[in-house]
Amino acid sequence: MDELLEQVADGFVPRGLAPPWYAVVFLPAGLASGFVTVSIGYLLAHHGVSVAAIGAAFALFNLPTVWKFAVGPALDTSLSPPIWYFIHLLLGIVALVVLGLTPLTTDHLRLLSGVLLAMGVAISAAGSSATAVMALTTANEKRGAAAGWIQTGQLGGSGVGGGLGLWLAEHGGGQLTAALVLAFICALCALPMLAVRVPPRLANIALRTRLVEVLGAVWNLTRTRGGVLAILANVLPASLGAAGQLLSTVASDWHASADLVALMLGVVTGVANIPGCVIGGYLCDIFPRRTVYMTGALGCALAEAAMAWGPHTPGWFSFFVVLSAVLLGLSWAAVAAVAFEQLGTTATATVAAMLSSLSNLPVVVMVAVVGSVQVKHGSSGMLLIEAAFGVGSVLVFGLVAGLWKASPADPEPEPVSALA
Repeated sequence: MDELLEQVADGFVPRGLAPPWYAVVFLPAGLASGFVTVSIGYLLAHHGVSVAAIGAAFALFNLPTVWKFAVGPALDTSLSPPIWYFIHLLLGIVALVVLGLTPLTTDHLRLLSGVLLAMGVAISAAGSSATAVMALTTANEKRGAAAGWIQTGQLGGSGVGGGLGLWLAEHGGGQLTAALVLAFICALCALPMLAVRVPPRLANIALRTRLVEVLGAVWNLTRTRGGVLAILANVLPASLGAAGQLLSTVASDWHASADLVALMLGVVTGVANIPGCVIGGYLCDIFPRRTVYMTGALGCALAEAAMAWGPHTPGWFSFFVVLSAVLLGLSWAAVAAVAFEQLGTTATATVAAMLSSLSNLPVVVMVAVVGSVQVKHGSSGMLLIEAAFGVGSVLVFGLVAGLWKASPADPEPEPVSALA
């Protein structure tokens, strides 16, 4: 913090991005995810690759999101976050083009898996770099809006990457054309980062000292009230949408046709996520962010319970899919906003990446849990059990927040709002 104050005193003023621009900066993450899971997944299946093999390849693409904390110290102790963003985005674009050149057949699965893993690492690290930029240049009172627009770029981009990529692959020139178009869009998304000015790191600070600062920031996160509540918001099984990931396999319980399922769980869900993300983000800058998080989590749980108990018809299926998408977007923005409150001027990439990594763990667990429940108790039971976990999570979060009173002695992250 003293380093940053010294730079401000010397005339340096951080310059960040307006919150909506973060939707652009994070759009490549969504484009890549949608292109892989929708476009490449469809083409692999069309070429006779087994579902199990496709799932294993996708797992490698998603794996870096679980251990993205590992790259945090490198981002916090070496080059500046904008430079790291450009480097990782370039690597992601190269991997995307290579993916467009890779034959989608069983014989080339090993090569395909390696490309997907490399692209997952690059895109994940680019997101951590952009988050560090946001934390170093955005006042705390605007981070809720930033969180909402970040989720908009990721979720909205997934729909665009999947839909546009598949259309181009099928009707617009093939797999390589789709990859090149999306790669060009990703390159354009880097342009806003050219306007960013983050505090430069002083050259006379040893690497060992920087690493100690990183470890200190992580330690503070795990022993302060705000840090523990941020961790809880990311690891508790609330607002996950785990049952929603399995709706396509049980849609017949609502008598939904294949075309309706493709429409509602594809484009419509992606579009419906966007207003939820934006609204949730701005609500977090108006009301206490933890309150918005708990309210959104309860809303998601109630929507799942209502879907379980409501009429099992195609119309109600569509209604609850849209409602859940909006609420999930709101809740995901709130979770991100709660986490962003804990980002100071030290070890921003490491802390943000650690919280992001933690947030992916309950999703994996809950998908397995609700899947096993569906086998024994049907689709309504699946929805109700996740709703129960959501309500229980809110009670646990509220109990910890209520019993652990804030203390002036607790170390808090250095707020950028005091400088910007």
